Amino acid sequence: MSTLLFASTQRTIGWVLASVVLVGMGVYLLFSFRIGKREVGSEIDLAPNRVRHADDDELETRFLDRNLAWSLVMLTVVSLILPIYWLMEPARQDNAAYGWVKRFEGRGARTFEEACVSCHGPGGVGGVAQFTIADADGGFVAQVEWKAPALTTVLSRFDESEVRRILDYGRPGTPMPAWGLPGGGPLTSQQVHQLVVYLRSIQLTPEEAAAEVTSGLQFGARGIVTARDPGLTDADDIDAAIEAWLAQAADPSSSDYAAYGELLFNNPAAQGANSCARCHTPGFSYGASSKEATAELMAEWPRLAEAGVLTGYRPGAGHVGPALVGIETHFPTAGGHEDFVRTGSEVGAGYGNARPGTGAMPGFGGRTDDLDVIGTVVRSRILTPEQIAAIVAYERSL
Repeated sequence: MSTLLFASTQRTIGWVLASVVLVGMGVYLLFSFRIGKREVGSEIDLAPNRVRHADDDELETRFLDRNLAWSLVMLTVVSLILPIYWLMEPARQDNAAYGWVKRFEGRGARTFEEACVSCHGPGGVGGVAQFTIADADGGFVAQVEWKAPALTTVLSRFDESEVRRILDYGRPGTPMPAWGLPGGGPLTSQQVHQLVVYLRSIQLTPEEAAAEVTSGLQFGARGIVTARDPGLTDADDIDAAIEAWLAQAADPSSSDYAAYGELLFNNPAAQGANSCARCHTPGFSYGASSKEATAELMAEWPRLAEAGVLTGYRPGAGHVGPALVGIETHFPTAGGHEDFVRTGSEVGAGYGNARPGTGAMPGFGGRTDDLDVIGTVVRSRILTPEQIAAIVAYERSL
């Protein structure tokens, strides 16, 4: 706000100075050249360049003093304008950058409403997309409701170049189509950029991102504590039991540590945006989130099993992302595995056993991005180092 006020004050000062200069020039011309008071008949008898000027006696009196005074005034004005302009230039540039960002943000919001809100929900909070699953020959298998993830932490998980790539080329195997011209979509590169700028405006704060993850953990823990103690019926008692279970389960020495890691792996909050199962468990994105839910889904769509698309509840067996069973052979140490979950993959850069990255694997430990115009931006971390360690322990147990 201070930058905007400073920039607004600069604009006001600029208009005042410009007005002073214009008025001064007008007054100078009026009184120095005596416009409208030329010698009678001069337009007939004398050429404009032969009009008699003031003689020496007149020049040495008020006439010269007046001209010198006005010259001093104009010199003073110009002398003030230059340093003030130089001092105000940083604010002007900041204001121009802010205006550019806000214009792109507004246009991106309109594009989001037209192209994205039907799947990802208002404000990118997550939604549902209808998706037709086909077999290897293109035959119909099932019509499912695919959980479209929330986009309110997408810039914590991917950098902006990776988000633009997803928008350009889509996500194969999911309802996410190619929106950019490079992938055959309808949006220009500028429109895709505007979408990314809009996404900046809806990102959660660190506190909100942590609360979102916690809400998913509490949902999963509720099922565990009520199953262990069916006598729990009071809402306050259930909430207290959930908090107590989460506190002890987060300890690596706890017998519930693997269950805690599984809850993080399957976190349903934000339509699974911050979970691992969304990409690594078959069918998780369209309902196969537990043994019971998977059985119901397969009963509704028998062709899922017949086509080999979904043959049961198989956590970490691979979906749009690779299978995680036996991942310890790819990441020999848990530390290296945790680093990868924290930072994600980078296009062309090796990870694990020197495999080249595709950029499709998000990072869950937060990031710092250096952006044009905006500068350095610190993104919210989604998972704490302790939570990442619990996920890795669960994945390495598969």
